[in-house]
Amino acid sequence: MVNVTKANFLEQLRDFLLNLPTASFISIDEEMTGISLPGSRSRPNKVELPSERYTNLLKEVPERYAILQVGIALFHKNPLYKDNGGGACGGGGGGSPNKRARASSTAEEEQRLLLEASGGDRDAMEHAFMHREGTLNQDELEDLTEREEDNEAEAYAEAAASGSLSMRREGDTDAQAAATAGIRIYDEEPQPEYTSRIYNFYLFPNAWSERELTLNPSTIKFLLDNSMDFNKVFNEGVPFTTVKHAEELRERYFRKHDNEKKNNNDRTPSKKDRVTLTSTHDIAFVARVMANLREWIDDSNLHNLANGEEGTSLVLPPCNAFLRRCLYETIEAEYSGLLLERADLGPNAGPTARNQIRVIRLSPEERKRRENRLKVQEWEKLLLENLGFTTVFQAISDVCNGKVLTRERIEGFLGGSYPSPSVPSNDGVNGRQIPLIVHNGLMDLMFLLTHCHNPNLPTNFEETKIQIRHYFPNVFDTKVMAIEYSDAQIKGGGTALGDLFDTLKHVDLGEQFLYPTICNQEHGGSGKGHAHEAAWDAYMTGSVFNALGKRILEGKNVLNFDLSFSALLNESSDNLLREYLGMNLLNMHVSLYTIDLESSSGPAGLHDPLSFGLSIDTTFHVSGITTSVSTRDILQALMAGSEGESDDVLRELKYDIIWIDDASFFVGTRREEGVALDDWSTLKLIAMHVRNKLHDGLGNVDILSLEHYFKKKRDGNTGGFAKSLVSLAAAPFQLIKRAMSITSEPEPPNKRRRLN
Repeated sequence: MVNVTKANFLEQLRDFLLNLPTASFISIDEEMTGISLPGSRSRPNKVELPSERYTNLLKEVPERYAILQVGIALFHKNPLYKDNGGGACGGGGGGSPNKRARASSTAEEEQRLLLEASGGDRDAMEHAFMHREGTLNQDELEDLTEREEDNEAEAYAEAAASGSLSMRREGDTDAQAAATAGIRIYDEEPQPEYTSRIYNFYLFPNAWSERELTLNPSTIKFLLDNSMDFNKVFNEGVPFTTVKHAEELRERYFRKHDNEKKNNNDRTPSKKDRVTLTSTHDIAFVARVMANLREWIDDSNLHNLANGEEGTSLVLPPCNAFLRRCLYETIEAEYSGLLLERADLGPNAGPTARNQIRVIRLSPEERKRRENRLKVQEWEKLLLENLGFTTVFQAISDVCNGKVLTRERIEGFLGGSYPSPSVPSNDGVNGRQIPLIVHNGLMDLMFLLTHCHNPNLPTNFEETKIQIRHYFPNVFDTKVMAIEYSDAQIKGGGTALGDLFDTLKHVDLGEQFLYPTICNQEHGGSGKGHAHEAAWDAYMTGSVFNALGKRILEGKNVLNFDLSFSALLNESSDNLLREYLGMNLLNMHVSLYTIDLESSSGPAGLHDPLSFGLSIDTTFHVSGITTSVSTRDILQALMAGSEGESDDVLRELKYDIIWIDDASFFVGTRREEGVALDDWSTLKLIAMHVRNKLHDGLGNVDILSLEHYFKKKRDGNTGGFAKSLVSLAAAPFQLIKRAMSITSEPEPPNKRRRLN
């Protein structure tokens, strides 16, 4: 894991860009100066529409506050990982041989090149990869090689003594003879499926930025308690700008160097504008300087340069601005091949250098080298002081949209030869769209928009979702995966990022599951960060995505599927990724809804679905209960006598209780995954069943279907609000039906009901 500041930004930018195109997936996390508005209610209203939540609570937060850290983790397929085949997870799922071969073509090509470079020695190839990725340092590599050679010699001696090498062929090495005899020289250490490279970017706006830095006291206290280094933020933070402004700066740079043959900070006036000297003192001064210049030209030796400097140079005596202009004009007229610059721009500038001119005499080769050097320096200054993190943002967006980054383009971009590290899309070259992984990441994505797209978000939530998909077309939220697509063991535990990371270490995945190794440790790094450090949270997010995805697939493969996690990411259709892992669905904190980034491109009016797989037709609003009623009381009422139900649908119903306040809640009904409740007679039967059970168990309570609840709220409004049309979509395989528009009401005192 590497902390990225101004001091090492250019170095780490190169490392990041070179490793970005081959990533299997990318995860991000952020730490901000605030996450809630002053005076906002402590707990959001669960029943308000996402568009209302966006307008009332969410939109202003990323416009007001700033990002301090962005953690980015790149995950690459590990060429040393050996899938045991058969099922979803190593010992239980590798997919068909053809699928596995296609899914890991990049890793296999890397293995082939490494094997060729190591002279055909596979052990040397694996060690070279581990050394290159930072898993082994030089001493560890040499020690491991020596130990393996000792193991081989010992095993060979034992085999020779027992006669197992009687089939040794002429010319075989000891190791080859042992392999021929079927002898395993040493046990291979298990390898994780992925390796990772983690970057912790510290951000801070430029001094000339219009963005103000607003600090929320409670958030800053929280960050201080979790070891946030504010000195790095304020002193060394990497700047950022909008993508549009970055494009303008790049265009200006390339237009300048396309139109000019030399880089000169002072403009030389034309002959008709030349000044005329009238003072005898000034005339004598210029004559004396020109005489010294001619003498220097006659004596200077172009081929005897000291300290490797470019050409030879002469610093003229100090003078006022009027005389400097006269000298510029005179020298340009007589010696057009000389370069002139302010003396304070060069090395070892003295106290009077600002009032002096440096004259530089170069050979054609030296002039070309100097122009290239100055061009690169100017470009690197632009990258470091203006474009900054926006270059990283744009590169991630490019690979997420399938643009191709080649080494030649990356090196050319870093050297100021190309405006972008990606191949232009009009070249007809398209790559794989790399998915972006977040955990509860709606706010993270909106913060990125206000920092790298436009400081102000759209007023309409649907337009904001379109902007997110414009930059990141394939997003996975591990929070959604955990609470809506995982099995009961995961859903029943904590779904906070740290809880999931700790839980999945110990959950059986059909093999020894290993979290990805970290290959870019800083000098003296421990290999482990801590929660609420952006880079470590990004690493945990990607690791949880890997583990959850494998676990979800393990359950799917019970139904006779033959699909590996890698094949799912690389070969499957978008529909399958959405069905299995919830692609482009984002969690909305404390809400009935899951945010659907694809809603704008779906049927007209189809917006965000209900969470937890609930449907508008099988979810009911219940009110009028006493404050003594608990979740356990409600479930007992609903499930009383369920084993004796004659109808399979009623007997197999599952329930979700979602509290609104102390006197009302929603109850959602569903069957096991994949079984639709879309028959009208079945829906009517379920509604009657829920009403009867709740009335029997809780007494005279008010029960409304979700559709009628929305209609009642709408009709009960007397005006004064902007009505919004919303459609609610069920989870996969469930009925999709348009709901009525509503507006949120002031939220009464709220508390979480618990089983008792």
